[in-house]
Amino acid sequence: MFGESGSRSQTTRSFYDPFFLLWTLRTAKFLRIGKFSGIGLFFLFSFSACIGSPSSKIAPLAEKGVLDLREWNFSEDGIVKLDGEWKFQWKELTLSRPSETSSERSILTVVPGNWNQISGIEGLNSFQAYGYGTYSLKVLLGKDTERLMLRFQDAGTAASVFVDGKKIARNGVVGIDSNSSRPQYLPQYNSLSFPKNEFTITVEVSNFHHFKGGLWESIRLGTESEMQIFREDHANSEMFLFGSIMIMAFYHFGLFSLRRRDLSGLYFGAFCFSIGMRLLVTGERFLIRKIPDLPWEFWNKIEYLSIYVSVPLFVNYMDALFPGAISGRIRKSTQWFYSLLSIFVILTPASVYSHSMIPFELLMLLYIGWLIFILARLLYRRAEGASMALGGLLALTASSINDILYSQALVSTGYYLPFGLFAFIFAQSYLLSFRFSQAFLYIERLSDNLLEVNRAYSRFVPLEFLKFLNKENITEIGLGNQVQREMTILFSDIRDFTHLSEKMSPKDNFDFLNSYMRKMGPVIRKNHGFVDKYLGDGIMALFPDSADDALQAAMEMLKELEDLNQSRKEKKFEPIRIGIGLHTGTLMLGTIGEDQRMDGTVISDAVNLASRIEGLTKQFQTNLLLSENTYKKIRNKRKFRFKRLGKVAVKGKSKSSQVYEVVC
Repeated sequence: MFGESGSRSQTTRSFYDPFFLLWTLRTAKFLRIGKFSGIGLFFLFSFSACIGSPSSKIAPLAEKGVLDLREWNFSEDGIVKLDGEWKFQWKELTLSRPSETSSERSILTVVPGNWNQISGIEGLNSFQAYGYGTYSLKVLLGKDTERLMLRFQDAGTAASVFVDGKKIARNGVVGIDSNSSRPQYLPQYNSLSFPKNEFTITVEVSNFHHFKGGLWESIRLGTESEMQIFREDHANSEMFLFGSIMIMAFYHFGLFSLRRRDLSGLYFGAFCFSIGMRLLVTGERFLIRKIPDLPWEFWNKIEYLSIYVSVPLFVNYMDALFPGAISGRIRKSTQWFYSLLSIFVILTPASVYSHSMIPFELLMLLYIGWLIFILARLLYRRAEGASMALGGLLALTASSINDILYSQALVSTGYYLPFGLFAFIFAQSYLLSFRFSQAFLYIERLSDNLLEVNRAYSRFVPLEFLKFLNKENITEIGLGNQVQREMTILFSDIRDFTHLSEKMSPKDNFDFLNSYMRKMGPVIRKNHGFVDKYLGDGIMALFPDSADDALQAAMEMLKELEDLNQSRKEKKFEPIRIGIGLHTGTLMLGTIGEDQRMDGTVISDAVNLASRIEGLTKQFQTNLLLSENTYKKIRNKRKFRFKRLGKVAVKGKSKSSQVYEVVC
């Protein structure tokens, strides 16, 4: 993923130091980039690219197979790349397979590079350069040179490195055909025990598995201490990036599991996961080092697939993040194209599917330009999050362009693609987190709204009614919900209300009833009951726990009535008389009606009997009557005085009912 070819020296710890990353993030936080403008992320990257860059001293390039480093002070000038003109012999392995017929003739070719572009060699073409050859370079050093170390990244696709004829490193097995050659990509670090003032580096390369062959990565030379720092910086930065990206991946997978309707978290998590897997098989290639026995073809397919699947994942992520901004036709064509590329990689060998990188890179340039246009248009329309998304994409694009220019020695900034990648993923992660936090805030507001609605509905539908139906809120109530319970029913009615209401205006009637209910309602709730409904001037209340609660509530209602009448007497109003009837029995609580209009109600013969008993209070000229069932259910009978009135025929009942009066 991280291009390293070029002709620049690396003398200091630049971006690859994770502390440089932390400094950048602290700066981003200080500037509140995420809050005010994601474009600031792009400008911060541009500023960071100008600081902490390597030494401005230009490393010498090899000319005609000789690299003169006699003026290069490794302690002060740092690591140098052995780039430039190397001698090359095609179809020759001069050290491992010397031949009597070997030709001493060689041509000059530029390293790093691939031998596909070398002209004048028979059997080589730019589309499939199978074969083998030997590269050589004479290196001239100054006096008193310290102990040096050589870093060899990899070649296409197998290589052996010799110093003055002694093999010091290899990647895979170099051979003269596909059967004797075995490809491998692994960075190698090897010490040069006693570097001479002049030595020759020879690299034998064979390729029968990729359409490009040759030395396509720079070989670096430096002191052991500087090379160890270089190695640690690379390893630390890649592990830092891998850990950060994988944390972001699983974090967004977690967000998606909590809110499955929003697919942006799923797509972005999968995108981060694919990039994280690519980090493990490129650069220092940690995963390959840990599992070296798996074939090269397997790891190479992982490298290709990880980048191929990331593009449609990101396009889908952008579509989920900004619905309607991305054309459905383009999104589907992207999915089909990269799905076919992935299948192509899975089903074909590297010698075939490696050609797919060219159309991939060309299409990627088009996609980047297209996405920048889309995000710029969204930013113009002030779409939420467009600035952060655009800033991250610009940082990634700028870092890629910078690396290309740096590798061609056109600028002296350093390699910043890892920073651009991290800034890009950080920006997207921040944006998603912001969107999710906004969604949760919206949910909290909806929750508060729902609580308010429930509180408002509880004035019409008692919360106890919901609890008996095992419902949390009014939205869960459905037509036909019902439950059977034994309860004590209290019926209360104002005597001669018609006579009283005739003397009052409609407003006075409402004010009178509300003032009366305002006194009685709290008494019922205080004694563990709830008002099922108001019946004009009457009250129907239910007591689910015990008959004692209902009787106590009835007694306190009569006491409240005395206080209310005293107040009315002072205002020279007529006193109010009420009748209360109690009955205990089994009843059904549920909903009746139709889909567009339903009501909670109680259906039972016990309800009718309670109503009839309340009506008997007029006949017996008393305020409170109990049915025999209620009398039997009262646990603390000593607290009250009861008078049995005998059996009476209740209207609508064939059997007589025993009733009791409570003597105050």
